[in-house]
Amino acid sequence: MGQEYYPLAVGNKWTYKQKDGSGFSNTVTGADGDEFTMVNSTLGTDQYIRKEGSAYLTDSFESGNFQKLLADDLAAGDTWEIRFKANGIDSVLVMTVKEKGGSLDVEGKTYQDVLIIEAESKMLFNGNLMPLNFFTQYHYAAGVGLILTTSTGDVSMGLVSAELN
Repeated sequence: MGQEYYPLAVGNKWTYKQKDGSGFSNTVTGADGDEFTMVNSTLGTDQYIRKEGSAYLTDSFESGNFQKLLADDLAAGDTWEIRFKANGIDSVLVMTVKEKGGSLDVEGKTYQDVLIIEAESKMLFNGNLMPLNFFTQYHYAAGVGLILTTSTGDVSMGLVSAELN
């Protein structure tokens, strides 16, 4: 299963539908070696994703602070942390691979070789890591990218289309 879970190439575009019916897209607009520029149609700001070996690093949580988002060689049970500042607060996402290899139906299409990563949101308060009891699950399909996101409170978005080069 040597497929990429986040195929990055200039012109690749993923379009998502949110639970409220609204939509947005992420488009790779540029590349400089192994660093790719991506624009979210809602935010309108550049975000960067860097491929280092099998790992994907992004500064989408905090500009200029590259953190591991995922990797092609993850296995169920793998964990890591994403540390960043959000509104001046030291925040941590504890990432855990829940499953790898299954199939999933999203917006009427079935995807194979799905990687499910759960992020537990925490914040650093007076030197202690405090759980916020908020979880987000990211579902990536090999060769496609992010296909579904679900969160505590039933917030979700699903992939409607992927235009991949």
